[in-house]
Amino acid sequence: MTRLLLLAGIAYLGYALLLTMFQRHLLYPGRSLVPPTIPGGVAAGAEPFWIITSFGKVEGRFVAPLRLGRQPLVIYFHGNAELVDNLTPELENLRRGGAALLLVEYPGYGRSSGRPHQRSLTETALAAYDAVVQRPEVDPGRVISFGSSLGCAPAIALAVQRPVPALVLAAPFSSLRPFARQRFLPALLLHDQYDNRQLIAAYPGAALVLHGRQDRIVPPEHGRQVAGAARRGRLVLLQADHNDLLEQAAFWQAVSAFLRETGVLNAADGRSGR
Repeated sequence: MTRLLLLAGIAYLGYALLLTMFQRHLLYPGRSLVPPTIPGGVAAGAEPFWIITSFGKVEGRFVAPLRLGRQPLVIYFHGNAELVDNLTPELENLRRGGAALLLVEYPGYGRSSGRPHQRSLTETALAAYDAVVQRPEVDPGRVISFGSSLGCAPAIALAVQRPVPALVLAAPFSSLRPFARQRFLPALLLHDQYDNRQLIAAYPGAALVLHGRQDRIVPPEHGRQVAGAARRGRLVLLQADHNDLLEQAAFWQAVSAFLRETGVLNAADGRSGR
């Protein structure tokens, strides 16, 4: 029995060591994706936008608004297995609603410098904001931070540290600690904890959290916890899984209504949704 316990302990230590060493490979699978020669989706025809950071340049795509003059801006942070070159075309709903878009890539993804981790994603988000609000097409008082899945973490970090009046989160996780426990890995061994529930409590603005009731990757309880921790949080549950959440018409209807209620978009900006 002692020998069995010893072997089991050695096996667990080996498992924990491997998971600790390769956790960022599992968390950021988009690093291995090859960007297409010609961007598609909402990025097709967008302007390349380079974000200057302490570790090099991170790419993005600036999608100009349909109207002239200073318009609202959505800064969008995608999921961990995507690139800015081929995001869902459903994001065009935001542009039809009158907003400009900045699609932010992650360090080490696509053509970008650096490596993805919590600090580098936060630095990229802040640098992207600081650069894009200088553009003549952008109204600095109407910037929306929008994150999907992993992208909810830099979206919240940006909203907490810059004057962002509205925050939209699609399928956020409360933190990575519950996922570590599911894999029998002590939370103290996590390189990136992304405690979104704790961080969003410092955001003073309005936050909309949307989550799929059938989400099998990030269960909806995570969305409930994040919305509940926000000072002005609202939770909308939809009949969707994780990867088809942004494809739902009800998703964009809820986003449009929220942005109009907060005053970031108004009737003169255009129409959003289908």
